[in-house]
Amino acid sequence: MIQEGLDEIWPEQVSKALDPFKQGHLIERPPIFYAGDLEHAVWSPSRALAAEAMDAGETPGEAIVELEPDQGPPFGLITSQTCEIVEERPDPLQPWVQVAPVYCCDPELGLLDRDFVVRLNPPDLDGGEAWIADLRIEVPVEKGMFVGRDPIEAFPTEADYDELGDLLGQRRGRPALHGVFHDVLNVTMGNMKRESKTMRKKARRIREGIYKLKLAIEDGTRLEPIAAKLYVVTQGTPTEEAREWFDDWWNRARETAATSRLELLPNGWLNARQLEVDLEYYESLIDVRNPLLS
Repeated sequence: MIQEGLDEIWPEQVSKALDPFKQGHLIERPPIFYAGDLEHAVWSPSRALAAEAMDAGETPGEAIVELEPDQGPPFGLITSQTCEIVEERPDPLQPWVQVAPVYCCDPELGLLDRDFVVRLNPPDLDGGEAWIADLRIEVPVEKGMFVGRDPIEAFPTEADYDELGDLLGQRRGRPALHGVFHDVLNVTMGNMKRESKTMRKKARRIREGIYKLKLAIEDGTRLEPIAAKLYVVTQGTPTEEAREWFDDWWNRARETAATSRLELLPNGWLNARQLEVDLEYYESLIDVRNPLLS
């Protein structure tokens, strides 16, 4: 059905407009819309539309809910891969680009350490670390909407964009895990970082030497874990500061884990430059988002 609608040549302006864009760029005032059942409304815009229908004597039903421009986010983050944005082929096959809402986040909302949030550092926008992309919704924007728009940088360096690409790939490819792991990893490490400026600076130093964090389910399953273990994969020999940090995290996190009847085993350490491990076992480990990066 979709392919049958791509039988005509696209306007030349569209391809030219897309050339400067890549994954991670921002655009101003993206549209935000979604399908909802107003009889069972969940989000406030859906509830407001349902109330309007009832005030008009109508029965709320299924509808497309679209935010007004002044209600929507000021920016959107392009989450599509760059090769899907600028297609190097005479007959392009991707009519849409996926965009997630971007806004300044109030730390009091408790969102900054959630796994659906990406922290941004746009060099030309005020707000600093308060800018986030919210991946709970991604809207398909037809490529013609990029005509007349200019990309806005979300990060100051190319390494930041590479990191974003890895994060988006992990999010889409990640396995389902019990919710306790969010509390054990993201919440506990997030609380440690926020304790003081000293702790935040320490976290920044440590993350430079962390290649990956891997999770092993030693007993039970991913959705019903009994015992689990975090492997810290370092870029070279781990520093004493890094070992102290993760030991401190483990002492705190195992108490959180115990409330969900999960035994958190002592940390494992792997040197990415000198891996001496059963490859089948290593590949069975689960990539988890590194909370030190946010």
